[in-house]
Amino acid sequence: MLRLEYSPGDGFRVADGPAPSIASDEVLIRVEACGVCGSDRQVVAGESVPPGTAFPLVMGHEIAGQIIEVGADVIGWRQDDLVVVHPFVACGTCAPCLHDQANLCVRQTCIGYHRQGGFAQQVAIPAAQLVRRPTSVSAAAAALLVDAFATPFRAMLEAGVGRGQTVLVIGTGGLGLAALMLAQGFGVERLGAVTRRAEGVETAQAYGAETVVTTEADARTIARQLRRWSGASGIDVVVDTVATEETIALAMETVRPGGCVALVGMSEETAHYPIAKTVRRGVRLVASYGSLREDVEQLVGWVEEGRLNPLSLVAGTLSLDQAERAFSPVRRSGRWVVDPTL
Repeated sequence: MLRLEYSPGDGFRVADGPAPSIASDEVLIRVEACGVCGSDRQVVAGESVPPGTAFPLVMGHEIAGQIIEVGADVIGWRQDDLVVVHPFVACGTCAPCLHDQANLCVRQTCIGYHRQGGFAQQVAIPAAQLVRRPTSVSAAAAALLVDAFATPFRAMLEAGVGRGQTVLVIGTGGLGLAALMLAQGFGVERLGAVTRRAEGVETAQAYGAETVVTTEADARTIARQLRRWSGASGIDVVVDTVATEETIALAMETVRPGGCVALVGMSEETAHYPIAKTVRRGVRLVASYGSLREDVEQLVGWVEEGRLNPLSLVAGTLSLDQAERAFSPVRRSGRWVVDPTL
């Protein structure tokens, strides 16, 4: 069985070895598609690694495939079932888990960091993490749902995004573009975007933004431009997929009184903003991390209904021995997908 291993200093190598053995509550999956997430790129760039990560590492947590073996205690799944994997494994007993917030589990582990991920031909997965994939939903489409889409989806649910609203998305990377697509699925009335890159303007427009501004202008000019665009109703929700001190300040300046700012990005910066001003304006600030298994199930339903087309986020498909291309400093719009069957 081939797998793509990564170690700092040594880089990537395709290794061969036996197929993973499965526990009684696990299944063995033939991987058909695995998305390359921004957090994978951060690891390769030398940024912070999730605590407990050991090298050499087989990354890849946006996994879709087919079951080829079922553990003795697994109920409800059988060989040849098509599945997508929710990668965040919760303990089920901590306070967040007991309050239906498993995405915030204090003992959470993640497939692709704390155990072998999907940059491999086969991977062992706890059956509790599986979501059924209809034959009408391709492996590449399903793989991106579990994080690229589910993470902003969870944030937008918590922010109360809904029909008829005005929504602004900050950032035009994979999460930002997914958020733009999701906003349309939620039925928002007006949709805008903020990008740091000049080429991001055209990209955001292609993904449904009616107005796009760049951060090349000063913050006051940008905020004034966005408030003018939003009109009397104002911006109901700002989804910040970058979350730097600069972007958070912009979000707080542009959201309407009583509106919501949803933070999805995880920069290591410290943000400063006047508390009294925030309180007087009644702005709600939501920090959102990860997703729930139910979110992935709902998104699969959206794809079946034609409400969402995740394939439009795919930047390209790579085999295991080509996968290093996805970690190039040169960015492309959307998400790369690794297909170990190639």
